Amino acid sequence: MLLLLTSTADALQPRPFSGSGVVIIRPRNPENPVAPAPITFYRDPGVARAAERPVAQLPSLTAVLKMPVGEYLLAVMGKKGNWLRIAYDDAGREGWVELARWWDYITWEDFLKGRAARFLPGLEKRSYMLRAASAITAPQTGALSGKEYLRIIEVADDWVLVVTGSGLSGWLAWRDGDGRFLISID
Repeated sequence: MLLLLTSTADALQPRPFSGSGVVIIRPRNPENPVAPAPITFYRDPGVARAAERPVAQLPSLTAVLKMPVGEYLLAVMGKKGNWLRIAYDDAGREGWVELARWWDYITWEDFLKGRAARFLPGLEKRSYMLRAASAITAPQTGALSGKEYLRIIEVADDWVLVVTGSGLSGWLAWRDGDGRFLISID
């Protein structure tokens, strides 16, 4: 497992899981942004309550995504109709929640396209390699520094086509084989 140092403490924290997309939880009334009510999680969609947690206590994506004030971004691990499977604690326990009207679910393909990104610190050397195609076996076309700014042009599963600030382009893995982030999104 690769680890990264947080900027606020010297404690090591694992990179967050990405899942299939992100849910953006907004307040019901944007003009009166009070904290959302606790969310009820179910073992199966609508069946057998598993837990109830305040949104602020859920594992968030703050280590890899910048969030607007008053919004919470959570990784979605699965989707069935209007139901989303989300981790509700740091131990990785998951439950199903019904998508509220004022929330947005966005697949990673739609969310990442066009965004700026940077590498997370402490990655293996191969993570910084640009490739000619979206595969680990594709020829390497260049190596990047860990501080390089990237613009995401296209998304293909675990890979993104990027253009760097210096004009280089190629494919990079944006998450590892375990589904953990390799990049942070600005």
